[in-house]
Amino acid sequence: MDLHSLIVHFPIALIIAGTGFDVVGIVARADSALRTGYILLVVGAASAVAAALTGEDAAELTSRIPGITEDLTWHENLGTATAWVAVLLLLLRTRVLLKRRFVGATRGVYLLVAVGLAALAATSGYTGGRLVHRYGAGTLPVSERIQIESSPKLPSPQRGLP
Repeated sequence: MDLHSLIVHFPIALIIAGTGFDVVGIVARADSALRTGYILLVVGAASAVAAALTGEDAAELTSRIPGITEDLTWHENLGTATAWVAVLLLLLRTRVLLKRRFVGATRGVYLLVAVGLAALAATSGYTGGRLVHRYGAGTLPVSERIQIESSPKLPSPQRGLP
């Protein structure tokens, strides 16, 4: 079962939504929006790591699709970068929050990085979508064809025999 296709939508949605809540929280000085943004970042970072790890497994089969190598590599690099930046941003925000220094210029710098992370997640999602729509990556017909072509030829079972 391809877990990657089940997981990948979570980090994209959570990181982008979390950044949106942070923008509202910082601009409108709404602590509840900032708390929501933080929670979404926590779950978004965890799901980004899960997406990157399951993507490694999905890439093994997908890499056999003719002509996909360059686009697949680009997507893998973006996905890995998204996971790393999300985890690092989460650790930094947690540290700043615990020291009660999430104020003033720190919020502005955080917001710039968070918007960059949201753009990175969106771009990673876009390139993953291209892999599906352009090459059929992760779709059953293509996956079956790749497995059949890569496995040794076995005799076809005879139909109608008891």
